[in-house]
Amino acid sequence: MADPAQKKPFSYDSVPLSDPSTEIRLLELHPASRYSDDLYCRIYTALISQPPSYIALSYAWGDNTKTHDISVVNTVKDERACTDTTGHSSLPLTSSIDTCLRHLRELQHREQVESKPLWIDQICINQEDNEEKSFQVLLMKDIFSSARQVIVWLGPAADDSDKVMDAFAEIGQEFLNTIGVPYSDENLYSGIDLLDANIDQPLVAYLLRKALKVFQGLSEGLGNRINKKGWVYRSWFTRLWTIQEFCLCKDTAFACGYKVVPERLVSAVNDLINRSMMLRDSEGLLKRFDALLYRYYLSGFEILERVFERRRHSLYLHLKESLQELLSDLFIRPTHLYVTCTDERDKVYGLLGIAGDVDGLGIRPDYSTSTTIAQVFTQTARAIIQKNKSLEIIRYGSLGPMSSTRLAESLSSPELDQPSSFLTSLDAEIKPKKETELLPSWVPDWKYRTGHTFQGIRKVFSACGKSLVADILPTSCSTTLGVRGFCVDTIVNIGDQEAPLDIYRNILPGIAFFDSFKRLIIISEQDECAKNIDGTTINYDDYYDDTLKQLLIGDQHIVLKGRPKLADRLMQSQYEYWMLYYDIWASREDDWKPHIAAYEAGDSQSIPAAQLRMREFLKSGFFMSWSIANGRRPYLTKRGYLGMGSAHLRPGDKVVVFHGDTIPYVVRPVPERGDSTYILVGETYCERVMNGELADTAEREDFYLI
Repeated sequence: MADPAQKKPFSYDSVPLSDPSTEIRLLELHPASRYSDDLYCRIYTALISQPPSYIALSYAWGDNTKTHDISVVNTVKDERACTDTTGHSSLPLTSSIDTCLRHLRELQHREQVESKPLWIDQICINQEDNEEKSFQVLLMKDIFSSARQVIVWLGPAADDSDKVMDAFAEIGQEFLNTIGVPYSDENLYSGIDLLDANIDQPLVAYLLRKALKVFQGLSEGLGNRINKKGWVYRSWFTRLWTIQEFCLCKDTAFACGYKVVPERLVSAVNDLINRSMMLRDSEGLLKRFDALLYRYYLSGFEILERVFERRRHSLYLHLKESLQELLSDLFIRPTHLYVTCTDERDKVYGLLGIAGDVDGLGIRPDYSTSTTIAQVFTQTARAIIQKNKSLEIIRYGSLGPMSSTRLAESLSSPELDQPSSFLTSLDAEIKPKKETELLPSWVPDWKYRTGHTFQGIRKVFSACGKSLVADILPTSCSTTLGVRGFCVDTIVNIGDQEAPLDIYRNILPGIAFFDSFKRLIIISEQDECAKNIDGTTINYDDYYDDTLKQLLIGDQHIVLKGRPKLADRLMQSQYEYWMLYYDIWASREDDWKPHIAAYEAGDSQSIPAAQLRMREFLKSGFFMSWSIANGRRPYLTKRGYLGMGSAHLRPGDKVVVFHGDTIPYVVRPVPERGDSTYILVGETYCERVMNGELADTAEREDFYLI
């Protein structure tokens, strides 16, 4: 080999892609006798349409500092001497890929991984060439689907990961041998379906007990390290790009240290654990393991299930997930699998390879420095709206349940009667300056995690009536969305307190919220205009209870899997538990704060009945639904409509319904931009509007959202 002093820095110009939209680079890793031996490889190009058999690597980059290197040994044409010579050059590597290549080299030597060319993005793409990177990212779907195999590299052995890999291999293989191979020539069914078909067989209970016993023993023996630092909590599971890489090749294997386990075996064990969570008679099958099972599932296997869920949609299910479904599932729905990426633009680009509707969206990766995150997110939202003819995506706009802090502050500042600071920042984004980058209010900010919307959990609303197709108006500015709809009313009063989630451990915010809500009810009752909203006289004794029950949870009734179908009486009884609990505290004529303190200090005689009812409430589906109200604020409109909306509501905001979406929104007028210009504050649940009561009679208007 060449003397290290003679090695020159590797240049991608020496192995150019004549067309980065049709060609890829591959590397051949040279063998070595020891782990510590220097890394050598050959890099060459191939057509993606006719590639040699190769292995694609899926891994987590980790620290981007390149402290290691690999020697590239390529044949170089010497034009002056008319001969070919062997040139050695040095290509910098990160620590993570250096470790990975050294393990792969040994795994190839042991014949646990085939000795085939490798595709590794860090090496095979010139990361300094944004134009090349944009073309190659667009090829990612083809790169991973065309690979002979995808190796998921989880890192070196640690925290007894060898035992975990062995457990997956043993139990997974036993699953395939005794129950069947999912999605095979013999079985067109998933692992869950095969388990269901054999649920009464003793072997199912045997496999469940065996799987839980193995992972229980690992957890206890490691002092819970298996859950918090072990296998399923490795950084690979938190990286966005690995989702696409894992989902596109049927032959995929996990590699951890010097252990390699096919994906199908890990999937089988995951199906075992996942199915056991849904068994109504799991207590009978698992006996004393059922309590531990819940802990293990939430602490690890839920992450694994979300990864396999993406894979099933991409490889086996007829209906692939849309880009909107992927974005909302990964960045909105509460989950332990919250994925990250170094470049926030990849929140979109990294999902294009598995989105079923990508061809109709016209979104192409653009890594040029002039393309900002806000532009990518705005382009994506507009493309989804135009393709689907629906406004559903704006439910996750920048002022959603957990909004962009900067935008929220600019709209909630008490010194601002008009959102001038927001307009200044938005104008700056149009020019664009990265340091002042701010999204239009109607564009979801995928950099931030948000919560449930009022629509989409169980109940289907129809506030827009039959106008299910969005009526999009032309605009001259990409940051402005023009839509048609109608105005319900103007907000005149808002609650003093947001709805708290943790009403069990800290009751005071919950009581303050209900007090605030009752204040709005009283104001509404005293307002003559509110008594005949739809031509009928309101009975306020019934009206308060019915409205409060619906508004608290957005009329969403959630029931745990395996329980009987929800009946009205169940929801009613759980609501009454809460209201009785609230009344016991709030109706005390004396100062009840000492009683709260006494109970929290352990005084069992301090209103134990109320606490008992709260425990029953916490077990109910009503409490799960209550989480939808978390962070939202009640309001009252001029004509007496009651609703729940964003924490950023202010008097003067308007409740509106747009064509193309089934739930109402709250918008804020921007007079300096014209009578029809608004900022989207967020979605809302508004009583007597959700089922299209005004859809046929309200006057249509134009709304321009900025």
